[in-house]
Amino acid sequence: MKIIIPTIGTRGDVQPYIALALGLQKAGHSVTLATHPCMRGLVESYGIEFAPMGPNIDIGHEAALIRANAPHWLVGFMRVMKFSFAMLEQSHASLLETCRGADLVIVSHSAAGRMEADKLGLSSVSVTLMAEAIPVKGPKDSFLKRTLMGLAGAGMGLLMTRPIDQIRKRVGLPPMGPTGITSEILNLIPLSKQISPPNPLWEPRHRMTGYWFAPAPETWTPPDDLAVFLEAGEPPVVVSLGAMALSGEDSLEAAQITLAAVKQAGVRAILQGWDEALKQVSIPPTVFHAGSVPHDWLLPRASGLVHHGGFGTTSSGFRAGIPMLVIPHIIDQFIWGAKVAQLGVGPQPISRPKLKVESMAAALRQMQSPEMRQKAAALGAAIRAEPDGVAVAVRLIEGMV
Repeated sequence: MKIIIPTIGTRGDVQPYIALALGLQKAGHSVTLATHPCMRGLVESYGIEFAPMGPNIDIGHEAALIRANAPHWLVGFMRVMKFSFAMLEQSHASLLETCRGADLVIVSHSAAGRMEADKLGLSSVSVTLMAEAIPVKGPKDSFLKRTLMGLAGAGMGLLMTRPIDQIRKRVGLPPMGPTGITSEILNLIPLSKQISPPNPLWEPRHRMTGYWFAPAPETWTPPDDLAVFLEAGEPPVVVSLGAMALSGEDSLEAAQITLAAVKQAGVRAILQGWDEALKQVSIPPTVFHAGSVPHDWLLPRASGLVHHGGFGTTSSGFRAGIPMLVIPHIIDQFIWGAKVAQLGVGPQPISRPKLKVESMAAALRQMQSPEMRQKAAALGAAIRAEPDGVAVAVRLIEGMV
């Protein structure tokens, strides 16, 4: 089959589909991954055909600037949502041409691909990254629960359905049907049952596969100075706040808080990001400032992980079997932060406004406790023992389409 996989967003919104594309290629299919032009190098480093779509911008960086300049987090969130829908619409023309002649479109969690598949009459399979996003009507739901679910559905409609339907109208498509952006044939959920057990009330089209992980590119080798740092002492905590970390003056403050908390907790650390902020501070020998390093290589060599709570980073931390501290900024990041704490593999999440040296240092010390380390290690071992999620997804795609 000729398969197109479109997605918009940050690197975390692209990485799972790199893993799926590799699995589909291995099974003999022709796969093109379509996303922002700035992602070309990342995609092609894996030997995957790349197709550009939309403006040549770093959407993660732009979204971070929008949020940083908003007077309130809710205002920032609404502006980011509006910006994301604008990117979806601006990607339509180029993505439509990419999809012509395809046999199948994999509609990503970002909604990219659904309009184009509908416009061209192509088969589609969809992907949902959060089990909580799949609606379920229990046979014995109370009136109160049905009312609350109805209100939640109305809110989701205002946030997602209405803006997408407005775009669909402008490109000559009818409103979405009852299944929304998800496929009527097959909706894949790349989650581990250890994290979110499948709901028995789901429709049969919703299928949990297990996580999709891509290995480091074959051409990648660790920098010599990073290897030396890792060998020089105890496994470090990795601090990787991703593209959603705030920029500007707040970035400098966050970096200073992190350096002071690491020192107070008595742990070594590897910091990813904050390139400009860290030029303005003194970095001690117990801290290493790293660039982009594949998490499947780095995290098994770490003692813990501090991150923003994105889907990809959270799943990599779970698999590595190390404690995690989540510093969430928007929506699903708060949900993943709560899930980490609920499973006992990390402290309670700390939102950015509440991040202080003392609270972060206390969380870092908690992450080094034997009990939390044992729980995280056991969870990681269970996830690594599961069937390969990409292989399961490929079999489902081939069997259902």
